[in-house]
Amino acid sequence: MSIPFTIGVAGHVDHGKTTLVRALTGVDTDRKAEEKARGLSIESGVAELTLPGGRSVALIDVPGHTDFLKNTIRGLNSVDMAILVVAADDGVMPQTREHLEILKSFDAASGLVVLSKTDLVDEETLELAELELGELLSGTFLEGRSILRFTHQMPELGSRIIDGLEETLNQLPAKKSEHSFRMWIDQVRSIQGHGTVVSGTVATGTVRCNDELAILPSGVKTRARSLESHGRAVDRAVAGQRVGINLHRIPVAQVRRGMRLAVPETLHPVYLVNVLMEVLPAAKRGIKNRQRVKVYMGTSVTNGMVVLMDRDRLEGGESGLAQIRLLRPVAASPRDAFVISPLNINTVIAGGKVLQTPGEKFRTAKAGAVLPLLTALEREDLDAYVARVFDGTVGHPVSAKMLSQRTGLPASRFERRINANVQKGKWAYIKGCGAIKKEHLSSLEVKCQTVIAEAFRNDPLKKKVSLSEVAERLEQQVDQSVLRTVAGALCKAGRIAPFEGGFILCGDQPALDDRQETLISQLLSHALDSGLTPFSADTFWKLHRTKYEKKEVRQLLNYLHARKKLVRLNDQRFLSRQAIDEIKARVARAIESRGFVTVADCKELLGYGRWGGTHVLDYLDDIGFTVRRDNKHYFNAGTG
Repeated sequence: MSIPFTIGVAGHVDHGKTTLVRALTGVDTDRKAEEKARGLSIESGVAELTLPGGRSVALIDVPGHTDFLKNTIRGLNSVDMAILVVAADDGVMPQTREHLEILKSFDAASGLVVLSKTDLVDEETLELAELELGELLSGTFLEGRSILRFTHQMPELGSRIIDGLEETLNQLPAKKSEHSFRMWIDQVRSIQGHGTVVSGTVATGTVRCNDELAILPSGVKTRARSLESHGRAVDRAVAGQRVGINLHRIPVAQVRRGMRLAVPETLHPVYLVNVLMEVLPAAKRGIKNRQRVKVYMGTSVTNGMVVLMDRDRLEGGESGLAQIRLLRPVAASPRDAFVISPLNINTVIAGGKVLQTPGEKFRTAKAGAVLPLLTALEREDLDAYVARVFDGTVGHPVSAKMLSQRTGLPASRFERRINANVQKGKWAYIKGCGAIKKEHLSSLEVKCQTVIAEAFRNDPLKKKVSLSEVAERLEQQVDQSVLRTVAGALCKAGRIAPFEGGFILCGDQPALDDRQETLISQLLSHALDSGLTPFSADTFWKLHRTKYEKKEVRQLLNYLHARKKLVRLNDQRFLSRQAIDEIKARVARAIESRGFVTVADCKELLGYGRWGGTHVLDYLDDIGFTVRRDNKHYFNAGTG
């Protein structure tokens, strides 16, 4: 399959765009009765052109009248190259300039220039028209391109245009896209027997029959029942290709032009976009801070407010960083192009590219953090951008995929930079999540240990401190994966220890008061006196109820268990460490003698039967000393 391309046919009204497309393809793109009656295009029309080498391309014939600017922009939003058509008898006109600016804003890579209606003027006028075109094209993506003459009186001239198209397309680089499928919808139809069909030009990725899709910004999910390109059924469509997609069980009322199709969960509608914006030289009034405008992005159109980040006004010909606050959500993504017009005038005054889709409004107080990031993105200085992201991201891992989603740039470009810093020992990988600066991890280790110590200082009888408690007490938000990594490092260093899904301090413990110290001494003494017989908080309390409350007895027993002074069975009874050592020795001798032990053996071994023996043997299983099969307990082979 040859690489598909989409070509925009642009120019002023009545300059012969539709006539040229008909001469090249045999297709009349003016299909509506109103278009026939008025003799001008209202909607963008699409025609397939097969080049001599066999390559198939799509020609998008856009309206040239200023009244239909919205449809013109929608038609030119995703073209790869352009044919700029200028009538020899009119020369360069307002929409000639405007369409050229729109094409520049949408990053058309190359194109051809056609001087039409050449039969209506003499040679001298043709030469003057060509000189005027040369001046117009200077500094644009069409600078230096040959100007091809055409008239419908001599359709054979179209062969030169076709040859020029093929030559130009052969020079364009192959499309590379690491992003998943995305497509702006520019046509919606209901076809009897099939349902809703939407059409557009695939912007990135590939779509296949039965792929799951999301319709944005509504978020409704569907799938591609079937695909069609230029009237032919296809199994898949790729970036640059015109395609019609039959949506599964979607009423035509649920979808409209300006929506976007994408792989579910890969793109989300936004109200804010941080952009690099350039004001057209012809926009004499420029754009002032907080000006309300109409924003065209892809095939979507909505009102918005421009918030300039470092000045009060952008004059004609100037560019700057801005945030556009959209009135309605748009499925925008970084690297998307856009153009802007005043609210009540059909003319383009600025264009640009989305750099970020931020989660919060721009505030002057945060300019010091935001502007350097956007400036690095503007220049595509990825080393500076990545460094700043990692410097400013203390509690969260950063991945190449995340940076790719934030910037619209290939993940591979970020992967190389992250790997290089990990290899240098500056950053550390958190498995499955991304990387983080080692100095940030070290700082978080100190903070987390301090938080845990403070929690026990405030409540010495606290059983444990969970990671969620640590997260709540930290001054900054920290990702759970980072907290787990920090906790693991603190455990490895012997500063904290895991306990029942949380953590306790190692080494010096928080001080208890005299009353608590006395009670602990009595509890440890009682545990020794109980020997191999487990005891509960209730048992001890009944002996000392005049001195202590049951709650504080229970708290200190759990405290001693957490500090490994006592062993707690799963029925909330306790044993001394010495008792457990003796029980293990007796059970070991019994297993060595007869191969296993059962609960029935506990009466002989421990002095008590099922009421206590069951929980003691369960504890030995839990710590891996023994293993239970059926109702028998054997040595655990893993213990050696």
